[in-house]
Amino acid sequence: MTDRPTREQMLEYVSARGVQPSFFDAFEIERQIPDSTLAWLFDEFSSISDTPSPIIATPGRWHPELHGRIRLSDGREFDVDGTLPIDAVGYHALRTPEGATRLVLGAPERLTTPPRSFGWSIQLYDARTADSWGIGDFADLTKLCKQAARGGARFVLVCPLHAGNMGTHPMASPYSPSSREWLQVLYISIDAIRTDADLSDLREQARELNESRIIDRSQVWALKREALRRIWEAAGRDGGPLCNDWVAQQGEDLRMFATFMALSEELGLPWQTWEWQWQHPDRPAVRAWMEQHADEIAFHSWLQWLADKQLGRASRQGVDIVADIAVGFDGGGFDAWHWQDILVFDAEVGCPPDRHNRDGQRWGLPAFSPTGLQSVGFLPFIRMVRAALRYARGLRIDHVMQLWRLFWVPPTGGPAEGAYVRYPHDALLAIIRIEAARQHAWVVGEDMGTVPEYVRPMMQDIDMLGYRAACRVPVSMFTVNTFGATGTHDHATIAGILLGTDPLDMQAVGKSVDWDAERERQRALAREAGLPEDGPYTDAQVRQAILARSRTVAESSSRVVVFNLEDAAEVRERPNMPGTTSQWPNWSLALPKPADAVLAGSLAQEIMAIANETRARAD
Repeated sequence: MTDRPTREQMLEYVSARGVQPSFFDAFEIERQIPDSTLAWLFDEFSSISDTPSPIIATPGRWHPELHGRIRLSDGREFDVDGTLPIDAVGYHALRTPEGATRLVLGAPERLTTPPRSFGWSIQLYDARTADSWGIGDFADLTKLCKQAARGGARFVLVCPLHAGNMGTHPMASPYSPSSREWLQVLYISIDAIRTDADLSDLREQARELNESRIIDRSQVWALKREALRRIWEAAGRDGGPLCNDWVAQQGEDLRMFATFMALSEELGLPWQTWEWQWQHPDRPAVRAWMEQHADEIAFHSWLQWLADKQLGRASRQGVDIVADIAVGFDGGGFDAWHWQDILVFDAEVGCPPDRHNRDGQRWGLPAFSPTGLQSVGFLPFIRMVRAALRYARGLRIDHVMQLWRLFWVPPTGGPAEGAYVRYPHDALLAIIRIEAARQHAWVVGEDMGTVPEYVRPMMQDIDMLGYRAACRVPVSMFTVNTFGATGTHDHATIAGILLGTDPLDMQAVGKSVDWDAERERQRALAREAGLPEDGPYTDAQVRQAILARSRTVAESSSRVVVFNLEDAAEVRERPNMPGTTSQWPNWSLALPKPADAVLAGSLAQEIMAIANETRARAD
């Protein structure tokens, strides 16, 4: 068409490709796509080619489209007539009688369900011990997992451990990573590495960083990077046979990631500022650079081996690791560079206004094209889930609605001008079931916020747990098929609610506050703890409220419940203030005392005693 189509024509076109013409927000108001957003979406989807959808089949069950010659992921090949073998869980290629090739996802119908149990939620960066180098690390996680196991916990939920953009100013948010396939090297414990290198001067400086509650990632990485360079040099720039074997097993995926990390050290970030020849991984200049800088690529591969080995040790301390998957990744990082051909960089993932974030949110994350994902056989998603479950036996999917739809905010305008774009949820859910089945892992989907009515029933149908947080909904909504939490990283702590400091913090950074709602939340917590509804409150009463809320959650119907380490430390500040950047020290507030001391302290011990008593009694 030479002229712009009518609104009706554009709606018909984009709707057929996954765009929702309207949606009901958290206030039950139907929102139509603004004209400017519709025109933008029409232009975006007009440039994307359609691709065939996969066949999703349960092994051992008949499927009407399953006819032709099939090659299974384990190499077996044979003619298939409607049914996959019972052991054919995985990714297969079907050659149809018409000569087309279709991806077949052989997925079990349901996920594993966990026993009734409890665990701890840990933001690893803030969980420092006396041995930390200014930030919590994998050795600290090992200690905390061992302590949690001794206290009767079944699992430890850890903030996303995805690789971050580094440089001179490493990205703070674990939910805005460089890559969701690789690990954050800031969490490498230097003292856990055997070496003859002298690190005494660096260790002294690093331990001094523990004196400040504000985590300075720039200083932490400068010291750790220097230490790692010294260790690498002392080892002859060779990780040794075990490392080399592991790197070889990871193949081209790791080689490309290590290349990006080495390139970004030389050229800076984001990659969009690089000269043209470096801006795409397939360009000849990049391949030539890889051949000329094998040592730097080996160094960054070695860092991933160290991180992997240390996380593996943490996972063997008597509790299950529950991994957290972020909803997206930074547009200037590796995943965006590597998968740029199937990304929509103009779209910024976010969420519309709701009762808790009245301005809505822009998360600064680019969006995958739904058809683009299908065109590469969902490889980015498969690799992400598989990597998360390498050592985890549970999986938390942040903003689980991402599997069904994402809210695209246009490059101009705010979240109120955004629109929902649907994703091939059947395929994404099947991939999760495949990867979880391989590790016998259970899965929880964070389903807070504006949730379509069809999402939760579909989660229940496959035994994916929902997510309930007492800071947002009554505990009466903590049904059996849920993961119950005392709070989340984006909301007020129990101390912040009772003392009334959280709304003051919100006001101080310029966020709107519903004072009536905040006051009622404070009074409800006081009533729950048997305290006077009007403060001020003492430290002892804060502890009383934390124990009361912990007991309420522990006694709930939720299959599994989790307690926040911040509450056990009586922290008043939120770890993250949504909708802010420099106004609040997001993801940069350490616990006020060593994390192992918090978990060994009387308050954490009382919480675990309550959980052990109530969880066992309910069985």
